[in-house]
Amino acid sequence: MMVLSVKKIARIAYFLMLYTFAIVGFVFVGMFFAIRLKITDVKGSVDNLSQNFQNQAEENQIIIGSFSNKIATSSGELDNIKTEIDKLTIEKDLKIKNLCSLEELSYIAPKNVDKILTVKKQIKSDLTVAQMIFAIKTYLTDKDSFDKNVSDCMSNFESRKVNEDEIITRVKNSNSQNIFVWPDEDQWKTVSQSITKDKDIINRAALMADIDPRLIVSDLVVEQLRVYYSARELYKQYFEPLKILSNMNKISLGVMAIKEDTAAQIESHLKDRSSPYYLGEKYENILNYNQGQNLATERYNRLMDNNHYYSYLYAGLYLKQMMTQWKNAGFDISSRPEIVGTLFNVGFPQSKPNANPKIGGSTVQIGQNKYSFGRLSYEFFYSGELTEIFPCF
Repeated sequence: MMVLSVKKIARIAYFLMLYTFAIVGFVFVGMFFAIRLKITDVKGSVDNLSQNFQNQAEENQIIIGSFSNKIATSSGELDNIKTEIDKLTIEKDLKIKNLCSLEELSYIAPKNVDKILTVKKQIKSDLTVAQMIFAIKTYLTDKDSFDKNVSDCMSNFESRKVNEDEIITRVKNSNSQNIFVWPDEDQWKTVSQSITKDKDIINRAALMADIDPRLIVSDLVVEQLRVYYSARELYKQYFEPLKILSNMNKISLGVMAIKEDTAAQIESHLKDRSSPYYLGEKYENILNYNQGQNLATERYNRLMDNNHYYSYLYAGLYLKQMMTQWKNAGFDISSRPEIVGTLFNVGFPQSKPNANPKIGGSTVQIGQNKYSFGRLSYEFFYSGELTEIFPCF
């Protein structure tokens, strides 16, 4: 039997350590260049329900168009009367369709219907109610049967005598599970409490960016749920007991997970009047630095600050810049949180205005359910959660 000398053992150990460090170094260098060369940038995938969302959006646009129709002063009196009758008919049909849908859903998802009815009293918007109903419909296994029952209800509405008060009584204090997976999880309690603590800061940042704060919160919720379900034990040990939002992403910065180069682009677009993302003169100096500051260091400090104000402000401006790009191209996506959320996730390079935008982005897995970033943004927006502090528009 050959016995190795101490010298040989030490030499083998030395080379093993050397090769190990070389491999680790190679991996880290590779990761560095991958990030710098944007190889790791999220390309995202298209959600398999993307066309369903597009169909719903087109249906909404028809309704919005009828609501906003103005009577032409040159039109005759009969034309004016006809226009008003058509408008009232569409409004009435939407109300009836919503009521029939809620009647049907009150047996399928009573907890969600209760949320919808609460929101309905707050905002009195039939279009928002329709969006909330659609969010639930994406979970139904037999949509054709549901649509048929709703259609039958609408056709026989007077004889069916569908009553909102009866629906309210039926779903009140329901012990059923939420049809959405995440609101019944303990993690949602932590995230919602943490967001509630930040409500004043979020609202202040949204006001500065002139954007609906619920759009910011929709993407914040997805980022936080994504962190939790990918690092569950760490979240439970640290973030959950302290009721604070995660700031732990090493590649992206802050609670909104904004990359450093994206933050630099947001700053640049504010001042570049030739940029398709340019917001106007009043926004040009909103992210100015003090003279003599190291931009990279200060940008990092802003986004990692436990106050979170700059995380929300950068996110709000980021969303507004892309929404402005699309609006200037003739496509208003301000009422489409699923598209806004998708763009937030995939970034400036993939923000290409068009008439048939796709929802998607990176995949977020919650339990056995897989969501695209854009779909989960939409789902929160119209879930009825946190509407007491961040109302739906």
